[in-house]
Amino acid sequence: MSNNLVLGDSEIRSVLRSSLSKKHANTSRTVFIEELGLCRGQVRVDLSVVNGLLHGYEIKSDRDSFRRLRGQVELYGKVLDRATLVVGERHLDEALDNVPEWWGILLAHRSAKGLQLKTMRSPRSNPKKDPRALVELLWLDDALALLEKRDTARGFRGKARWIVWDRVCEICSLNEIARAVRIQLKARAKKRVPV
Repeated sequence: MSNNLVLGDSEIRSVLRSSLSKKHANTSRTVFIEELGLCRGQVRVDLSVVNGLLHGYEIKSDRDSFRRLRGQVELYGKVLDRATLVVGERHLDEALDNVPEWWGILLAHRSAKGLQLKTMRSPRSNPKKDPRALVELLWLDDALALLEKRDTARGFRGKARWIVWDRVCEICSLNEIARAVRIQLKARAKKRVPV
């Protein structure tokens, strides 16, 4: 593969962001988050789309290796509603063989129209989210607000965040936690000043 045909991360990211912006152009309730940290920062999702779902996109350009992908797949699977791997042609076969069936796969390739994204496999719902990993995306005040909403915050104000997170997992359903996480991620993203 000659260097001018090799796809880099920034090139793929730009086309992905543009494509997703067009797809969600008519929905004001959608936000995009670059480099969303999961599982207390163990991994970062290249691009996340937050609306009624938390959908993460991981980019593996032709210059990248798959060395970290197994760990990313495991940790993304604890939190994301859907996940999509975006790859250059160099990694397509490896992607099809190595990511779970619920992951989508987009192929980034050059054509006469420029860099294009082609769906190789559509994403499906994640069957195994972990409420404890998901709740860690809530700040302490957000987690306490969930307890206060159920009148169960007494004795937990002033406690360490992991104690509050554990309590939230005891009394709230996975769907309640996921909804609270999406609401807070959107609120935080809207407060950020564009650079």
